[in-house]
Amino acid sequence: MNRFLSIVVSAVSLAARTARVRWARNSLAAIGLMAALSSPAFAQYAFGQSTITVPARVAAGTVVARDYLTPQQLCYSTSCTLTYAELYQYGGGQRVPGPNVLTTVTGLSTRLIVNGKQITDGAVTPNLVITSPIEIQLVANGQQIIGGPLKANGSTPSPAYFIIRFGSSMYQIFLAATVQTIDGTCSVPDQLVTLPTAGLKKFGSAGTVQGAQSFSIRLNNCPAGFNRVGYSLIPVGTEVTGYPGALPLSADSSATGVRVRIADANGTPVTFNTSIKLNAYNKTTGGSYTVPYQASYIKTAANVTAGTVNGAMLVLVDYQ
Repeated sequence: MNRFLSIVVSAVSLAARTARVRWARNSLAAIGLMAALSSPAFAQYAFGQSTITVPARVAAGTVVARDYLTPQQLCYSTSCTLTYAELYQYGGGQRVPGPNVLTTVTGLSTRLIVNGKQITDGAVTPNLVITSPIEIQLVANGQQIIGGPLKANGSTPSPAYFIIRFGSSMYQIFLAATVQTIDGTCSVPDQLVTLPTAGLKKFGSAGTVQGAQSFSIRLNNCPAGFNRVGYSLIPVGTEVTGYPGALPLSADSSATGVRVRIADANGTPVTFNTSIKLNAYNKTTGGSYTVPYQASYIKTAANVTAGTVNGAMLVLVDYQ
């Protein structure tokens, strides 16, 4: 069974306490690949027009595929202002309030995410300024997913699932990939990681890092057959601007001015909310895999007070 991997980091021991990283279990998600720009000029086939592979049996509400469109693709600029959205079930069918929109594949709905917000039909109030990619999701709706084409049946003049407007400009988003299913998913075990004690005087200026401790994300018993397996690191809470890889503080934290930073094995801070391909995955054999990471303390303010630091992130396993 696949899960969301929930990471809870009990991190600082600035007053000679031991920090811990605690891993809990949960469910799954998946991400698609970005498609090439298609005709007409202001339209896009999300997930491309080939085949994507998703788990057949997952809980209602599980995101099983994700695709992204950049501002440059949407409005040929580094930023776009979203003013209006139209949502059509089955691609060009009946207009619906959303945010979840039924697709032509049994068991799957789709929705549009802009700046972390689920978009509904009608005027976007207040208008949303888009500077990062928008996300198109395929979401399990409670029925068993039965493979088939996402493309509308051709009975509608404009078979778009989403029509979005940037002032006077209109952009259509189509779904046309064929979905196939596989029974089974990767599993993610619980973990406990302990960070070393950190001293207040060892911190320098803001951004100083100390107390690195290695750990691994483990994906076990991944079935064969997926075109791609990946995972995304999703922080719980409001992200820390200016400090890549730093987890938000949980409410039970007692230290201030310091957080836990997640980095790869080389010490490079992770990028949250972006799927990372599991390069070692073998489509022919499947298998179990480990990905090395490290957690450490990072100073995020001019002054640090002693105590514990708690943070959390989800690791979303994704498939295609």
